[in-house]
Amino acid sequence: MAKIVNFSNNNDNDVETNLYDWTGREGELGHISDEQMEEVFLNMDIAMKYVHKHGYCVKSFSPLEIQILNNSPKQIKFNTLLEMPQDFSIQERLKKEDIFHSACLQIGLYTNLLRYLKEDFLKENFEEFAKNLPQGDVPYYRGVIQRGAGVYYSEYLAEKKKKDLESLEREVAGSEGKNSSKQLVKSNGLGFKDEPLDNDKINDNIYKQINGLKDTAFINYLIIPTIILITGIAVSLLALLLSLF
Repeated sequence: MAKIVNFSNNNDNDVETNLYDWTGREGELGHISDEQMEEVFLNMDIAMKYVHKHGYCVKSFSPLEIQILNNSPKQIKFNTLLEMPQDFSIQERLKKEDIFHSACLQIGLYTNLLRYLKEDFLKENFEEFAKNLPQGDVPYYRGVIQRGAGVYYSEYLAEKKKKDLESLEREVAGSEGKNSSKQLVKSNGLGFKDEPLDNDKINDNIYKQINGLKDTAFINYLIIPTIILITGIAVSLLALLLSLF
């Protein structure tokens, strides 16, 4: 049976708001812009990737089970995680399922149709939903929903920014030269080509429980053989000393 790690009862002093209430997309509080939504979804994806890296997947993508801490879009907490089995093929399947369900959640919140959204209906009618999505993200959602692509949203954005930057450099270089084009890109704040899209320090703190579980196993893995080795050496030395007398 898969190990369940529950983060819903957090004893810290964090102020928690579930994703559904924070967006207010289906009520009268529709004050969250698409840009703010995109930032939250980016950091939600980064948190999901972090969880996957530590051997866990997300148990529920209900917006009531995803918390934004301290009103910060960078602090995303999934209430319940499941430990993935050791089988690599199963891990990859579970990761793709998480990516798919995350994309469905995002589309449901963008379109205000989350409570009515059915996965099969979304696949068959994606182009209708796409009209209400940020147009720059439509290729990503199409790939995940209709083609089953197992691509993290953060990786898609990083690659998209990289291509946009390269396109801008080529365009500017055509009239100003290579060196001046790079300088122009930097001066306009677009030098994000080499910036990693991660949030490890924050996620280390939010998900320290799974870090603790993994760290304990790792420490035991190192300490037990070391103790056996030291004990063996001590016994050998004792035997050697006894043989001398």
